[in-house]
Amino acid sequence: MWIKTLYVLWWLVLGAPAAEDRFPPNANHIFNAVHSSMRQWGSSLNHNGMSFFLASVPAGTQLYHGNSSPQPVNGTEWLAFEPEHALVFTKPFPHGPPSPDRPRGGSQILLQSAQGPEPEDDPYRRGWLHTYTTAKDLRLLYVDGMSAAKTNNGTMDSQDRILFHDKFEGRPAMQERERADLACQMAREVWNGRLDGLLRMEAGFEVILCDFGRDLNVVRVTRVKGNTKRGQRNESGGNGTGQGNELRGAMLWYKAAASRYGGIGGRRVVLNYDHFVSAFAYGLDLFRQSEDTGVMHPRLTHVSSENLEPFRQDLSRLILDHGPQEPSFDWQAIADMVVERYARDLRYMTSGQLMTMTQLQEEIENSLSPFIDYDDRNTSHEVDRCSLQFIPAEAPQEGLAAHAVRSVARSVCTTLVDVWSQSDYPMAIAQLQELTNYLSWTTWKECGKCPDNEICMVPMWPLGTIEDYKHPECRDASMPNGKGRRYWGTLPQPPTWR
Repeated sequence: MWIKTLYVLWWLVLGAPAAEDRFPPNANHIFNAVHSSMRQWGSSLNHNGMSFFLASVPAGTQLYHGNSSPQPVNGTEWLAFEPEHALVFTKPFPHGPPSPDRPRGGSQILLQSAQGPEPEDDPYRRGWLHTYTTAKDLRLLYVDGMSAAKTNNGTMDSQDRILFHDKFEGRPAMQERERADLACQMAREVWNGRLDGLLRMEAGFEVILCDFGRDLNVVRVTRVKGNTKRGQRNESGGNGTGQGNELRGAMLWYKAAASRYGGIGGRRVVLNYDHFVSAFAYGLDLFRQSEDTGVMHPRLTHVSSENLEPFRQDLSRLILDHGPQEPSFDWQAIADMVVERYARDLRYMTSGQLMTMTQLQEEIENSLSPFIDYDDRNTSHEVDRCSLQFIPAEAPQEGLAAHAVRSVARSVCTTLVDVWSQSDYPMAIAQLQELTNYLSWTTWKECGKCPDNEICMVPMWPLGTIEDYKHPECRDASMPNGKGRRYWGTLPQPPTWR
C-alpha cells in the first residue's frame, strides 16, 4: 500500500493534466449508478442512491407478500421479489400483528429472537405467504441504492429530500407507512396516476404498491411453518424457543438476496436508461465521510433546499413526460461490457506483479493492439477506436447514461494510451492507480467463487459490519451476521418498524 501511495505522490509532485480534463467530474458516479441499478451487490456498496429511474414490471410477474392473515390484501402494501424475503413478515410480532398505525418491519425476525418466544397459545405464531401475479405492466419509480434501509447513514436522503420535498426533515427514518401513503398520494394527485408505486432495495428488492386490489391477481395464500414449541429441539439447530426457525429464516432471506447480486433476473424489471435523473448531474458538492464508518458516501443533508429544487423539478418532469414502458437503449449492457473487459486488466496492472516498465507496457499493448494500425500510428484514433468498441453506431448521443458511459470508456482508453508511452514506471503506476480510484468499480470488491453453502457477505440492511463493507468475505449463509462493529448502527426498536 505504501508503494502505491508513493507512486501517487510522485505523480502529483511531477505534475499532471487537470483531473477534470482526464476524468470528468461525476461521470464515474453516473456510470456506476447505471452499472449497479437493480443489482444487490453494487447497490449495497453504493447504498446512498442519488438517482431515480422509471421502472416497469411486466404483467404476469410473481411477487410475494407476508402477513398474519389469509385474506388477500387491498390498498397500499409491500411486495417482495423473492418469497424468502416476504417470509420474514409472516413471523410473529411481540404484541400481535401490525396495524396501519403500527407499521411492521423487515428485521422483526432478528429482534424477535432477542426478545424471547411468543406465548404458545398466541394465534399469531404462524402467518401466511401470499403469492400474486401482476395484472398489468406496473409503472414504478425506482429509487436506487439501498433506499429501503431504515438508517441514518444516508440511505433515505434522496427520498426524503427530493421525492418528499423535506416533509420528513428532522423525523425518524422509520416513518415508512407515512412515506408509502405520501408516495401514493403524490402518484394520484401530483403525477396524474402515472405511477403505481415505488421500487426500492434493502436485503432484497421490494415494491410499495399503491393498489393491491387493482394491480394484482391472487395465485395462492399458504400457511407458513410455526415456531418450534418450547423444550423441543428442531432441525434448524434451535434451542426450542423458536430461535432456530428465526435464524433459518434469516439464512434463507440473505441467501435469496445474495442470489440477486448480479441483477434481479428474468427481465422482471426493465429500467428506462435514456431518461432518468441523478444528483450527480447538478454540480453539487455531495461526498462526506461518515463519522461512524469512515467511508466517503454522497449525502444530501447538507445541501440547501434551494439548490435541490432543480433536481425536484426534473424528477417531476421525468414522471410526467416519460413512461417506464417507452423504448430506451440498454446502457447497462454497454457498461457491463466495459467493466468486464477492463476490470481484471486494470487490477492486474496495479497489483505490483508487473515489476518493470517493459512488462507493464507489454501488458497495456496486449489490451490496445486491436485498435492500433502499426503502419500508421495515431494515438487519437487509437483512443477513439478503443472507447467506441462496445457502443453501437445507432446508440443515443444524448442523455446522462450516454454521456457517462462514453466518458468513462474514453477515460480508460486515454489513460492506457498515455501510460503506454510513459518511460517512468512510478508515474505510470500512479496514473493507473488514479484511474482505478476514479472508476471505483464495485466488481473489485467481489469475493470470487464462494463455497456452495456460503455467500459473499457485504452489509445488507439490517445486517453487516464495517469490516464486511471494507473487506467482504465468504461466510456460511447460516451465520451472515459477522463479528465487529455494526455497519448500520443501532437498530431501532418496535413499534417503529414498517
